[in-house]
Amino acid sequence: MPNRSNPFKDIEELFDRMGRGFEPSGIGMRDVAVDVSETDEDVVVTADLPGYEKSDIDVTAADGRLTIAAARDETSETEDTHYHRRERTHREVRRSLHLPADVEETAANATYQNGVLTVTLPKVQSDDEEEGFDIDVE
Repeated sequence: MPNRSNPFKDIEELFDRMGRGFEPSGIGMRDVAVDVSETDEDVVVTADLPGYEKSDIDVTAADGRLTIAAARDETSETEDTHYHRRERTHREVRRSLHLPADVEETAANATYQNGVLTVTLPKVQSDDEEEGFDIDVE
């Protein structure tokens, strides 16, 4: 549904979706489904990453963008195991998205429970006085 209050947000989301088509693709490369929500204090990004360990996940926040990447190595095969089908091999996912507000990147934290990654990024708190600079007219 179009965003009536900010039409530029619709354009930005369109470019994000189009840009994902240019990311590297191949066997195992898939998108990460995310929810982005916002409170007065925080921006919260929730991502589904089932089947990964915490050590497999890399989260980076820089320049107003959040990037989530995860890579899982293939499971080891024992000599006495004969597979009829083997689909659980190396898998990589990556998602980069624009954050809807300025955030304190160094104060962000992330938790991973039951296949769900939750990243909380505190918003930059600004005073109304600091939003501009008064210029004296002579």
